[in-house]
Amino acid sequence: MKNLIKKWFERKITLEKIDDYCSHIKVKKKKFPEDIYPETICVSCVQRTIQPVKRVEKYIDMLCGFLEQAAKNKSTLVVFPEYNFIDLFGLIPGFTFLNQILNKSAVIIKNKAKNYSSKKNNHLLSNIFKSTAKPIEVGMKRMISLLAQKYDMYIYSGTFILKEGEKFYNAGSLFAPDGRLIGTQKKLHLTDFEVDLGMERGLQLEAYSLKFARVACPVCMDATYFETFRIARNMGTDIVILPIANLEEYNMWKALRGIWPRVQESYLYGLKSSLNGWIAGMHFTGQAGIFAPLSLTQKRDGVLSISSFPEGNELVTANINVGKLHKARRLSEYHEDKNIDFEKKYEKEVYID
Repeated sequence: MKNLIKKWFERKITLEKIDDYCSHIKVKKKKFPEDIYPETICVSCVQRTIQPVKRVEKYIDMLCGFLEQAAKNKSTLVVFPEYNFIDLFGLIPGFTFLNQILNKSAVIIKNKAKNYSSKKNNHLLSNIFKSTAKPIEVGMKRMISLLAQKYDMYIYSGTFILKEGEKFYNAGSLFAPDGRLIGTQKKLHLTDFEVDLGMERGLQLEAYSLKFARVACPVCMDATYFETFRIARNMGTDIVILPIANLEEYNMWKALRGIWPRVQESYLYGLKSSLNGWIAGMHFTGQAGIFAPLSLTQKRDGVLSISSFPEGNELVTANINVGKLHKARRLSEYHEDKNIDFEKKYEKEVYID
């Protein structure tokens, strides 16, 4: 069955098909500036609802819809969410019908249960993830590369399944305006759902130098732990891109375990994209947002822009100023104290089971 699904996806997501369709996309070309000044950067984060597609062209249309909005806003960087590929499961014959049944059943259970969790319903996705990984990865990378050139933007792909031999990872790629692949970052900290699927953890945080800033691209759960952002900051990073797809009912207080406090601790800009909606009986939620240290936000709340609701489609956009960020770091009084001797003393107790 796995081989049949893989072969089906290889037929449905061909590079020739992607190249041909993207070549006919009409874009009002904006000239990417040779010199980008840190005080003039506009960035956008995508929040979107899962919508299984029956043709890869429809998926590309969805991506373009958000990129068109970002282009009108004159965004230089656009960030898509975690599991950004999952709509492509609609290419599987009969999946739409099965998906509707599983979702309706899950909603009924959710309405009856006091402590509902959709994390148990992962058996279907486990096999699909493994069998579709390679054709989806290859196809998505080609799509994003071509669209980055079309729209003359830096684009973060959102995550896909990266298969290396028998191991597979949750990973995302960053592309330059000329279509060049800048780098691919594997997720470092997994959820229980991903552990049950058999995913592997990435072992290295990467940082990339763009024309206007240095960025890192950890994934979702990585923001639960302060170490990820401290490491990014020590690597000279100014912006952290964070795609999310929270497999849980939305709770504002739970959401605060993520990017907002990490930005305040580390004095970085945080760009969070979000996937939401139902698939295979599982419910994803989360708000996209753009965050900064308190002193760099108008309301002194650490929020430059945030989506209206934890579900639905929305493009979140804001201007960021790397020069002001560096100044805020210099002026911060309660920031970055380290007690290395103390921390080394308890390293084994904290990090080794």
